[in-house]
Amino acid sequence: MSVFNSSTQPTRNYLDFLQAMTEKELKARYKNTLFGFLWILVNPLLQMIVIGFIFRLFIKEPIENYFLYLFAGLLVWNFFSLSLTKATPSIVNERSLIKKANFPRSVIPLSIVLSNFVQLVLAYLLFLIPVIYLGTLSNLWILESIFGFIFLLSFTAGIGLLTSALNVRFRDINFFVQAILILWFYATPIVYSVFVVPRNLIWLWRINPLTSVVQLFQKALSEAPGPGPAMLLTNSIIIIFVIVIGYSIFYKESKNFDDWV
Repeated sequence: MSVFNSSTQPTRNYLDFLQAMTEKELKARYKNTLFGFLWILVNPLLQMIVIGFIFRLFIKEPIENYFLYLFAGLLVWNFFSLSLTKATPSIVNERSLIKKANFPRSVIPLSIVLSNFVQLVLAYLLFLIPVIYLGTLSNLWILESIFGFIFLLSFTAGIGLLTSALNVRFRDINFFVQAILILWFYATPIVYSVFVVPRNLIWLWRINPLTSVVQLFQKALSEAPGPGPAMLLTNSIIIIFVIVIGYSIFYKESKNFDDWV
């Protein structure tokens, strides 16, 4: 029993510290605000209204339940972009904490991702209310949502670990991430359907893990077509690869964080 306790104690301490940092991030973000986490719904709602009316003028093939389709994609995208934008410079921003205390450095970017994930889940549950009323939920929406959440959280955590570690040594990474996110938004089928992408370029969308994630949520909530088995398998492999690379590089680079920050 003592061997078991000694082996599980570091893991428990890590999880406790991660939970504490996540709660701290959640409280700090919406301190002294009236609407609190509801802002995660307000932002995509405003985007949906503006983007929806504009893009519907240019979409050649009408998408059924377009505003639900668009809102589902924006929820996913806002979580991903906000998490990556805040996680990338997080190690540098927390330089004073790093120099004062000895703790697993991965807690810093992961707590940002987790705090955003908690808000995403809450916003998703609220979004279910009008969706249920409109009757556009798919038969397998629970399963599709679970897979979507797992893929999204895993991919975002892997990318966040990678960019936050590299940004400590190469500060250009933060600017690169902000620039690439603009292109990434339009390379993900959020405001349009993947079926309008030219056949000779469709492979670019298929290797984008966010394509599967967005399509899973759009299918679950707006009865839009979902990703095929081949795309899900391909994206699963890519996500696993990103997690392994992200963790490996973070672990390697974290040994020198004290000197570089």
